[in-house]
Amino acid sequence: MSEQQRILEMIEKGQITAAEGMELLEAINMGKESASEPDVGIMSNPIRNYKYFKIKVNADNNSVNVNVNIPIKLLTTIGEIADKLTVMVPTDARKEMEAKGIDITSIDFAKIIEEILNGTIEDPDIIDIEVWDEEHQSTVKVKIYVE
Repeated sequence: MSEQQRILEMIEKGQITAAEGMELLEAINMGKESASEPDVGIMSNPIRNYKYFKIKVNADNNSVNVNVNIPIKLLTTIGEIADKLTVMVPTDARKEMEAKGIDITSIDFAKIIEEILNGTIEDPDIIDIEVWDEEHQSTVKVKIYVE
């Protein structure tokens, strides 16, 4: 006789309540699911449930102070156009970045968004940059991350 049948008989005989029987059945099913998964030891990258995609730009002298919070659910829409994000950057800005060694065409935005949505992105700090702004004599910090 299977474990499930024994639990159903116990409910039928009044030995346990239906709620207790459900808890036992769920525990059995959870045990079977974890037993069927390969044992990989400690997970190297636990799944996280992020709520916001955040962009912060700040300058030491407060000449710039920008905070953008995008709900993660909105990223599904952005994910559909992710492959077009590099095209949205103006050509002259792209050329200037490439001259400084930054090639945005090699960034797989769709993959990053997919990992954020799945909660499997390795590091929640996606971009963390500090740049000296000669014109304003200030350090500008750009941080893009999920929380």
